[in-house]
Amino acid sequence: MTTYASILAVGSELLCGQISNGNAAWLSSKLFAIGIDTKQHVTVDDIEGEITAAITAMTKDVDLLLITGGLGPTSDDLTRNGVAAWAGLPLQFHQASWDRIEQIFQRLGAPAGDSNRQQCYFPQGATVLVNEAGTANGFMIQAHGKEVWVLPGPPKEVEAIWLTHARQALTARTPAADRKVQRKWRTIGKGESQLAELVSPLFVGHQDLEIAYRVHAPYVELKLRFPAHTAARYQAVCSQIEQVLRPWLFESDEFNTPEALVERLIHFASVDIYDGVTQGHLSELLAPHLRNVGKEPRPITLMTSWEGHEDPVGFVEQALTFQMDTEVALAIAGLNAQGGWAVGLRLGEQRFIEERASFYRGDTQRPRNLKAIASLAAKAWFDLLTSELN
Repeated sequence: MTTYASILAVGSELLCGQISNGNAAWLSSKLFAIGIDTKQHVTVDDIEGEITAAITAMTKDVDLLLITGGLGPTSDDLTRNGVAAWAGLPLQFHQASWDRIEQIFQRLGAPAGDSNRQQCYFPQGATVLVNEAGTANGFMIQAHGKEVWVLPGPPKEVEAIWLTHARQALTARTPAADRKVQRKWRTIGKGESQLAELVSPLFVGHQDLEIAYRVHAPYVELKLRFPAHTAARYQAVCSQIEQVLRPWLFESDEFNTPEALVERLIHFASVDIYDGVTQGHLSELLAPHLRNVGKEPRPITLMTSWEGHEDPVGFVEQALTFQMDTEVALAIAGLNAQGGWAVGLRLGEQRFIEERASFYRGDTQRPRNLKAIASLAAKAWFDLLTSELN
């Protein structure tokens, strides 16, 4: 039996567009992984009555509600008050939370302010959830036959309480056989409607499949969901999808090509990457993974040029030989008048250069095409390094 949850975010900064609600997306993905489906995301202002009203409305359709934000030390942090009003319970001071806050401030060399004391009040009977990443402890409360988990707003603190408290407690809600499996295929070069025309015949007679498409340039993603105990039944369908989409398939499921490429590159003594075509999109694609590889500086140099190249193959060849003292050199160049570009790799004395045509011939300079080239270059480099190193 599927467990359903909803997620309530509290904060005026979300409603005015100052920040996006990344917590809801992150929590939904974690809930899905343990077999809990999210029914809705709702955001409300830092107003006690609106918080209480949202909890009342949202718990009508689900048994589990997660709330983020509004547990800080200032006058607009009213989530605990709204939850207590919904539960019909008084707030009680939690001495252990105050002792912990004082210890944190002592380590910082400053006294805890009186305003921090409000972070130590919780609805009567609530289970306090120690926040290893900040001063605002969360809490879990059961009332009116519902279960409500209340977490702070900063993403690192949401993650800390999830990992320390919520994940283990909620995992047992849905048996493994009843959890939904999600398969994903990300493609480049076909529009959403074209992709649907290719794969729709494969779904005939499978009415219980959940099918969804997602467009996020330069990708069109196909997603299938089905209960884990039916996985064997859909194995053939998934294999057929893989075969049909192969000419446009970039990656599938949770595989992350840019991350995997960076993991390959950091093991070399020195790496040069030259981008002569994507106008910075390649850097944008790789930068998050370069930042996450570790504390030690990595010998990876990424150079970007905004010039066009009528002879992409020739320019890539020059770029690969420009720094012969580096162990690995990667390069892309283009676009010529026909929309062609080239990708190349030098590993020691070995060179690999390939000329390619743009998927989007009519809009070669538009971001969609340049992002596609960045992604396809990353895939080409990863595939070449994998084949050469294995």
